[in-house]
Amino acid sequence: MPSAAAVTAPPLRSSSISGKLKAMVWLMVLPTLLLSMMAGVAVFQTEQRAAINAAMETAEALSLVTDREMAVRSAMLQALSIAPSLAEGRLDQFHAEARRLVAGSASTIALTREDGQQMINTRVDWGVALPKTSIFRTGVTPNRPLMVSDLYTGPHDKRLSFAVRVPVTVAGQPMRLGLGSPVTDLQQIFRQQPLPKGWLGVVLDSQGYVAARTLDPDKRAGQRASAAMLEAMAKADRGVVETKTLDGVPVFTVFARAPDSGWLVLIGLSRGQLAHTAWMAFGVTLCVSFIFIVVATLVARRIGGSIVRPLQGLRDDALAMGSGERVQATASGLEDVDIVQRALVAASEERSGHEQRMRAEIEAAVAQARLAQEAALRSQKLEALGRLTGGIAHDFNNLLQTMTTGLQLAKKLSADPRADQALAACQRATAKASQLTRQLLAFGRQQVGHESVLDLREQLPELMELVRGAVGSAIDSSLEMEDGLWPVRTDPVQLELAILNLALNARDALHGRGRLTIRAANRQVVAGEVTDLLAGDYVCITVVDDGDGMTQDQMAHAFEPFFTTKPVGQGTGLGLAQVYALARATGGTATLNSKIGLGTEVVLWLPRSLGRTRALEAQAPASGQRYGGTVLLVEDDASVRELTAQALEDLGFSVMTAPTADQALDLLRGGAQVDVVLSDIVMPGTRSGVDLARTLKVLKPTLPVVLASGHPVRIEEAPDVPLVAKPYDTDQVAAQLAAAMDLARSSLPPAGASAPAAAD
Repeated sequence: MPSAAAVTAPPLRSSSISGKLKAMVWLMVLPTLLLSMMAGVAVFQTEQRAAINAAMETAEALSLVTDREMAVRSAMLQALSIAPSLAEGRLDQFHAEARRLVAGSASTIALTREDGQQMINTRVDWGVALPKTSIFRTGVTPNRPLMVSDLYTGPHDKRLSFAVRVPVTVAGQPMRLGLGSPVTDLQQIFRQQPLPKGWLGVVLDSQGYVAARTLDPDKRAGQRASAAMLEAMAKADRGVVETKTLDGVPVFTVFARAPDSGWLVLIGLSRGQLAHTAWMAFGVTLCVSFIFIVVATLVARRIGGSIVRPLQGLRDDALAMGSGERVQATASGLEDVDIVQRALVAASEERSGHEQRMRAEIEAAVAQARLAQEAALRSQKLEALGRLTGGIAHDFNNLLQTMTTGLQLAKKLSADPRADQALAACQRATAKASQLTRQLLAFGRQQVGHESVLDLREQLPELMELVRGAVGSAIDSSLEMEDGLWPVRTDPVQLELAILNLALNARDALHGRGRLTIRAANRQVVAGEVTDLLAGDYVCITVVDDGDGMTQDQMAHAFEPFFTTKPVGQGTGLGLAQVYALARATGGTATLNSKIGLGTEVVLWLPRSLGRTRALEAQAPASGQRYGGTVLLVEDDASVRELTAQALEDLGFSVMTAPTADQALDLLRGGAQVDVVLSDIVMPGTRSGVDLARTLKVLKPTLPVVLASGHPVRIEEAPDVPLVAKPYDTDQVAAQLAAAMDLARSSLPPAGASAPAAAD
């Protein structure tokens, strides 16, 4: 039977710190890559929609130009129809007058009876017998203002032509006076309104025959559009059809029917060219994202190297000491490693004369190194567990919270100025990542509900500095606030974004010079006074400029998403839509008043709030400030829970922790004495953070609760509970907890005052 000494335990599988760091970097990079792909797809689709919308606007504009061409001819016939020679039946004289009018042009004036018999034709001398004509027997829609024929071949000049006619009375007999013109005259539509490169423009008569074309007009004039195009034209007056041109080129065809003549204008966008432009935008987005990922990976690799190399140096010192060599003191820049290294140096110096003491010191140093390594592994495991819950925003903000708190603790523990600089850079990076997450959640309409009661008398003056920097010093910017301005309840970040959007719109309307005024005043609204607004008390934030102004049609669509009057690439059309969405979300609305050349006034109506403003968020905590009291920290993410507890303890608090709201209630029901509760909102179990706050409102009404979340949820169910957004700064959270405890103490009856007797 083998002895116990001969039995060897199987080796434990272990992983390196560098491997853990690489895994952490990839777990951070992969969500970023996924978001980049989603953004690229959105850019691809947006580019295609923008091109099609621009083509639709162009087609509608050209349809009006086509009507104008017909209207000019109709007006000329109207002027000719009042000639006395025509009314009195002196047709020989009228023939001479009409012939002089079209002399030198390819147009023809003809007078016909109701049965189609021509009485006058300027192409033929007076007195020559004229045939009947059937030009206007088809293609004329009775309910359209202009009477325009379809294309026909002129009986005398054999040219492809079209005609416009008006009714006249000759010696008491109703007749028709018409003006025929060659279709080549319509080519001036595209000469006056040139199309972008690669666009195909076509003018069709009401039956779908080509009258004018930007490409090969002589070759394609008179040919009929494809069956798919004719079917789409028969169903609607405007739309988009995926078809092929008469040249066989696949295109997206945008068409619009002229309202007065019934003719159509087509704009063909090459599917290949349109896809190429969209793919280019998609590629640029992915390239920028790839560069960001590469830079982030290189920075993470550099930081990882700065951690791994000191540990490797510590290993080398330990091996050297085990071989009997003398260990030299060196600084690695990591305090935990330097502590172990100094212990090794002290042990090696004592080894020559004090073998026993050296052995004890070596064992202590090795034990300390083992504890440090185990603590590092536990921390990395907790960080990995923090990425498994919630949604993308919840997970990513929990990661940022872990990094933010860890960096704050590391900065307090670091004594090397170079490490402080590196930690400060990391803190700035996490702050930027948090801001990026909030912006992406706002474009998708999933931003965290940071609603709070705001004192606009403090909020607006600070915002004006940002507004002045955004619009430039050449624009005279001013703020006017009414005394006794009521508080409002809204998201301060979204409110700042809304006012900035209005200021930037005003800057564009002012073209860099003019006057911009922001006013804030109280208003009492009666029922029916303002559209979509209930009667009540409101605070009006008005942004006024003396810029270009808007037309009535522009004002009617101003609050619609993606509506913009700016050139392609210079505006998204989301600014005023965000303003309107914010106002409606608070229970208010937004109104617009503008006149061309006089300026624009946008009013943001926000309901008055009867809650108290939280001034404690406006003051930054003093550096090194210490606190007291017991905090119950309820957080399901282990990394966030442990690091936040450690940070709060470093600031003077006593901290109890619970991973769920259910366990927190069990602790409190079991007699745990705490002064304030800091709870996450989204957690596993039967209760959320909001449920916990509502339960404690009944069980322990004097116990203050502060909620924290990085998940896109709203907390209207607990409107009086303070909310902090992840990732948060532990110093600011500590100040928030202290203020909540102070507020709770101030609401208690003073010492010696009478209080209800407790039940036995």
